[in-house]
Amino acid sequence: MDSLPQAYADTVQAVVASVSDVYEGEWGARQWQRIVVDHESLLHSAQPQTSTIAFAIAQAPQGQPEQADFRLSDAAERGFKRIADIVHAQKGQYWTVCSLTIESDGRYKFDFSYDTPYRLSGHLQDTRFDDYLKRYLAEQR
Repeated sequence: MDSLPQAYADTVQAVVASVSDVYEGEWGARQWQRIVVDHESLLHSAQPQTSTIAFAIAQAPQGQPEQADFRLSDAAERGFKRIADIVHAQKGQYWTVCSLTIESDGRYKFDFSYDTPYRLSGHLQDTRFDDYLKRYLAEQR
């Protein structure tokens, strides 16, 4: 049987490798401080689909911290699927939302929900992370 801790570590590595594939502009010399991924999945349903919000709190030299949205690589997407399959084998059900936070010091945390996924249930304009940078900066004080 596949190891959940190894699947976590492999997925984190794939997500970190994805961070420089930003939607707008170039990654440049930024350094990330925190990575946040909100991955919704209905892969177990009759109409399989996923939705992901992925961003990093990052800072360029002499720049201000910013929230940079990025694309997950295919390897990272496969990692979330692998985790879902392992959790399903252990618990008998698939999670619908996996939230991942990765800190620049290497710590990471996975949180799972089995509730109706927000975006995949029709809320296409997800604004829940719009003020994340502000919340992050307040948390760091």
